[in-house]
Amino acid sequence: MRILISTLFVAFLTFIISTAEAQPVPPNCPPAFAAGYQIIGDSVSFCQDGVNLQLIASSTLKSTDSYSVDPIPYNPYPWVGANPLFVGTDDIWSAVIPLPFPFCFFGQKYNSVIIGANGQVGFDLSQATLFNAWSSAAIVAPNNNTAMNNTIMAPYHDVDPSVPYVGKNISWDIYGTAPCRYMVISWDSVPMFSCNNLLASQQVVLFESTYLIDINIKNKPLCGGWNSGVAHQGVQNATGTVAYMVPGRNGTQWTAANDSYRFTPSGLANGNLSYIWKEVPGGNVLGTGPTLSYFPPANTQVTVDMQVITDCDTIQAALRDTINLIVTGQVTAGFTYEVRLGCDEDTVIFTNTSVSSAGGVPLYAWYFGDGVSSSNTSPTHIYNDQDTFRVRLIAQDNGCFDTMEVVIDLRHPIQAGFTAFGILPPPDAPRADSTCLGLPIRVEGLSPLSSPVGYITFNWNWGDGQSDNSGLNPVAVHTYLAPGTYTILLTITDTLGCTDTATRNVFVDTPPYAAFTVSDSTICVGDPVFFKDTMAPFTLSFQWDFGDGQVLNNVHNPTHSWDNIGTNNTFTVTLTANYRVCPSLKVDKIIQVYNYPNVNLGPDTSICPGLTGSLLLTNINAPGQINQWSTGETASSITVTQPGRYWLKSTDGECSTTDSIWIKRDCYLNIPNSFSPGGDGLNEYFLPRELLSSGLSSFKMNIYNRWGENIFTTTTLNGRGWDGKYNGVPQPMGVYVYVIDATFINNVKKNFTGNVTLVR
Repeated sequence: MRILISTLFVAFLTFIISTAEAQPVPPNCPPAFAAGYQIIGDSVSFCQDGVNLQLIASSTLKSTDSYSVDPIPYNPYPWVGANPLFVGTDDIWSAVIPLPFPFCFFGQKYNSVIIGANGQVGFDLSQATLFNAWSSAAIVAPNNNTAMNNTIMAPYHDVDPSVPYVGKNISWDIYGTAPCRYMVISWDSVPMFSCNNLLASQQVVLFESTYLIDINIKNKPLCGGWNSGVAHQGVQNATGTVAYMVPGRNGTQWTAANDSYRFTPSGLANGNLSYIWKEVPGGNVLGTGPTLSYFPPANTQVTVDMQVITDCDTIQAALRDTINLIVTGQVTAGFTYEVRLGCDEDTVIFTNTSVSSAGGVPLYAWYFGDGVSSSNTSPTHIYNDQDTFRVRLIAQDNGCFDTMEVVIDLRHPIQAGFTAFGILPPPDAPRADSTCLGLPIRVEGLSPLSSPVGYITFNWNWGDGQSDNSGLNPVAVHTYLAPGTYTILLTITDTLGCTDTATRNVFVDTPPYAAFTVSDSTICVGDPVFFKDTMAPFTLSFQWDFGDGQVLNNVHNPTHSWDNIGTNNTFTVTLTANYRVCPSLKVDKIIQVYNYPNVNLGPDTSICPGLTGSLLLTNINAPGQINQWSTGETASSITVTQPGRYWLKSTDGECSTTDSIWIKRDCYLNIPNSFSPGGDGLNEYFLPRELLSSGLSSFKMNIYNRWGENIFTTTTLNGRGWDGKYNGVPQPMGVYVYVIDATFINNVKKNFTGNVTLVR
């Protein structure tokens, strides 16, 4: 940290009032270094020959990539501005200060600056409000450091704005008017650091348009005991690689008083000039470039907007010029005309309206556009052909000429023509030159039929003995009573009585015919239907649409079947026949398609009379449907009480399906008459109940041999029966007697006695 060395002199210093010098005129007003021009050339348009003007343009503006450094007379601007800075603050950069005008510095355009407490004006806005380095000893510009890069050093040395002193002021202000404004930044009566009794006063002036930089020094003392007493006066670019310094003032010890230097851009002269010629006072743009060839219609004034494009800006020329344009000796050609048309020849009466101020006797030359000319003042001319003609009048007087041209349209052809279209019902489009018998044909006269001489009337002969006069209406409609080819004749007449005709052949087609029959209109899914068609012999093409997405083209008498029942069991079959002119004819029929009924009586079951009661049989898939039963009944269901095989027949339209069910007995006992217990696994037991009985609630069986001896007894409901043994000993082959007492679950009791043969 620097140590502030105060001196006793401060307490005894009296305040000094700076004398305010009169504000001088800035060196760029008028811009001595800006651009200007003078307009010279022929400014008189005689006989409308126009004017030819050119510019003598000048510009001493040069690019700001380099500077010349020159001493100038000391003539400072006001030292106290309206915007004070650094009140009691040392070693900082100011906040960003907007410029009132763009300023170019080392090839870059800036709109703002910052001001350093140690005598710099900077364009590196990133340093705003940051530390402003004071140490510059042993530094020679150019030198890459933030205190000197992109700055104006006026000079750059260590002053101390924080020291209170009456009359001390660091401020800035804007003076002048565009394009000659200038910004003045002043450090006035600021104590030197360490040598507070020494006061420095310096000033930087930035000029609009010319980018001049002036540095005015009222007093620059030397404080040799601090920072080596060095100071820098000059400018340096943003990268610290280029600097232009006042000789002897680049990091050296020096003093100055009532001293001024100017830094003038000295790069290559920029010759990129633009010019816009304008009329005064209207501002109409007349041309661009350094010259102007112009035919003024009347006396006027002309000026130029001139711009100089520098290395980073565009400057409007401040030195401007205007020139008066004079129009004299003028001849203006003019005429009107009247057309009188005829069928074969047209007459045009011309009236000359030319005006001359050239002072002689006007002469006229007429060219009528058909190879004929005239020198009469106001001629009358007859045209033998109908066409467009370019009529030219040349008026001359005392060496002045003017020409007027007018195109006269004498085309009024009585040229008949028309179109003919058959009016067919939608969606058919109109048919050119043809229609269908019974439908009208529409004719319309072709444009351009409207004649410049007035109205045209239309008369139509239809070629069938009939005719119509449609008057001024070019449209007519006619209906023929018989097929065939007819020639229509159109006769048109204009108001001059001129006529023309046109013919056109039209064709009237025979009405179409198409029909078909079907083998059956009510069928089941999958059943074929046979179609038989009848059509007019002049049918061009035909199409079958079966209503199920299937389409068949140009096939006579097709066969078709449907694999579903469609919507509401209905399909619409459409036959479409197409003809030369007449609208397509469509005929259709309804085909009803039914499904085969889905019948299901369920699985076979059993019944035990007297116990089970009744069984209800119905179509499980359609419980409410009325069906035909094997019992002769017609109902949705039947009730059965006896075993047997039952069936039903369900019908949908002409489609029928049958299903049956077997109802077996549930209470029974089947007794075989033989068995063969031979060990082969076949028929090994007599009366196995699990196979030969059902519905038993009690059972007892006794087996007797031929001698009446009881050799086997069982009461098992589900037993295997007798295995042909007695006390484990196989019995001989022969006939044996059985006695069976059985009771069924329906409480029916039965006794069975009989013979069974044992086979070995």
